[in-house]
Amino acid sequence: MTGKLLLATILCLMGGQALGDAILEGNYNVTAVCTAVRVGTQLGSIESCQTYYVCQSTGPVQSSCQSGFSYDYKRGSCYPSSEVDCFWGVENPCAGKNNTWVPNTAVCGGYFYCLEGKSAGSGNCPMNQKFDTTTKACVYGSCSNTQSTDGVVLGSLCDVVPPGQYFGDTESCSIWHYCESTSTGLVLQSGKCSTNEQTAYSVLANQCTYESASVCSRVTKVPLIGGAVSCSSNGAKTGDSKVCGTYYVCTNGQNVATYCPSGYYYDVDSENCVTRQSATPVEGCNRCQYATTMFVNAVDSDNCSTYYYCNSQGQATLNTCPADTFFDESRQGCKSDNDLSTYVPLNGACKGASVDGGDNESTTEGTV
Repeated sequence: MTGKLLLATILCLMGGQALGDAILEGNYNVTAVCTAVRVGTQLGSIESCQTYYVCQSTGPVQSSCQSGFSYDYKRGSCYPSSEVDCFWGVENPCAGKNNTWVPNTAVCGGYFYCLEGKSAGSGNCPMNQKFDTTTKACVYGSCSNTQSTDGVVLGSLCDVVPPGQYFGDTESCSIWHYCESTSTGLVLQSGKCSTNEQTAYSVLANQCTYESASVCSRVTKVPLIGGAVSCSSNGAKTGDSKVCGTYYVCTNGQNVATYCPSGYYYDVDSENCVTRQSATPVEGCNRCQYATTMFVNAVDSDNCSTYYYCNSQGQATLNTCPADTFFDESRQGCKSDNDLSTYVPLNGACKGASVDGGDNESTTEGTV
């Protein structure tokens, strides 16, 4: 089958998002949040008022406002700093303020009292309350961290995600979130899809739908707020289940994201970064990363029959060759199993595959 025929077969199946390299700001996992919102969504930063992120299919892309301007995530654009209530990364949050309260960004629920442009005192909101920058008061809400830190702390997703927009969750496919504007500030509302068999929340369709691999591709078990995933064996390496060129090294009880050079994937056998074509990455990771062709092998140690269509944004759609054929990435199509034994040694994605690897149902037509 030629590339054109493959493209015609699967154009109607496009969808899903690819997870980009992990970007962390304190306890705020920017990359994880990007997988839970629509492509094109802009997120605020908690390290700088001038910085914001544009969520693309391959992950967040950092952008900055010009000098003298700050990013207003509620309005989705840059405005003169004097017109934006932002305190992230500000050396003196009380500058230009008198007889009012401002947040202490180093602790959720913390605040400063400002008098003539300087801090005249500080405090913390009571238990089960947090400081709201809109009302400049403590309001009911939960805090993930109530201890002062040397860095920044994200107390609520509604401090970075624009209001009025539904988004998903990375720990459950059925959960949705929504930042609602109320008289007491922005409030995070959450719910769960549970109508009939439509138990999955689709970010792209903005509604509950049937569960599928593409709809639930954002579920990585990496929390939106909370930092790195814990681990028990220092030095142990784990490949990323979504990004082939990313792996994690257990360091002091936390998995730290590490990135292979461009054109390289993490190989699960050698536990090192090797060239893309030779590597056997984690099954299920998106091999559209660094690909120069429209169709690529999926990681398939069974019979090498699964492959991805890669769109221009790097999003992957999974497909399967007809019975008695395998996918040949160099030929950009499905090929007779007679040549599988010579293909496998040169292509790590199909390591271990064999002609009698298992039964295979046809989802496309024709062979090379």
